[in-house]
Amino acid sequence: MHVYTEPYAGTAPIVQLIQSARKEVNLEVYFLSDRKILNALKAANERGVKVRIILEKKPYKMPAWKISREMREAQATGAAVQWAPYRFTSHGSYWAFDHAKFECDLHACEIGSANYGWDDFHRNRDYLVTTKNPRIVSAANAVFNADWNNRHAPAYAHQVLVLSPGTSAAQLLKVINQPGPIDIESEEMGPYRPTLDAIAAKGHLARVILPASISWEDKKDVAYLRRHGVQVRLMPVRPTYIHAKMLCGSQLGFVGSENFSQTSLENNREMGLMIRNAANLQKLRAQFNRDWQAAG
Repeated sequence: MHVYTEPYAGTAPIVQLIQSARKEVNLEVYFLSDRKILNALKAANERGVKVRIILEKKPYKMPAWKISREMREAQATGAAVQWAPYRFTSHGSYWAFDHAKFECDLHACEIGSANYGWDDFHRNRDYLVTTKNPRIVSAANAVFNADWNNRHAPAYAHQVLVLSPGTSAAQLLKVINQPGPIDIESEEMGPYRPTLDAIAAKGHLARVILPASISWEDKKDVAYLRRHGVQVRLMPVRPTYIHAKMLCGSQLGFVGSENFSQTSLENNREMGLMIRNAANLQKLRAQFNRDWQAAG
């Protein structure tokens, strides 16, 4: 398992996985517009690789013309392309999305917080994880196939992945509640009382970085955390925008697409991974410390 930091890694981890595929590429992402990735998908299709793409039909506040262009460009690669299943675009009284960001061939997988657009590889702080762990690759492909066929993801995928809807909240709480300090980078802080209360319970042992552009509701949540001793810094949106969804402690970490909101943790399609390797945890912690200084 290898952790990459954006915008430093660029599209290379994603493009390399597509280029190494020999039989199949499955890509599920909230938004896809990066030209290097599109070109790699087109080249894969032309060499006989089966390429399938699932896209979210209604990204938040994205104009219809841009969504239509995205679909045309994805179809132009020659891939089979589908919008996300209806169950991930409307859920009762909540708006919910296919907010996952992952791709797999039959032997490797990439999962992270970066959408596949220009900003994600040029100005956003995001994290990607690539792995050849057969259990993770199998589980991620099983989720893709379930979404492609508008079915529920198999139960075993929830044991291997941090997956919404289903098990994301419990897994994130496990990371937050581990002994010792916890560092968090996130685009949003809530609203979701279980994770908010768990972070607050950490007090001064928790450090949180959010973008300075957070909503008024998130500002109320930040005030709540600070009253409990949590250290919170707001990062200016330029030159680097905090789009990451990352947690890092001494024993466990997390990288994925999940925000700390009820919609994200209970309704959306989201995917992430638990990080246990000491070297990867150190990499996440080192980048957090650099961002902490920049946010200060």
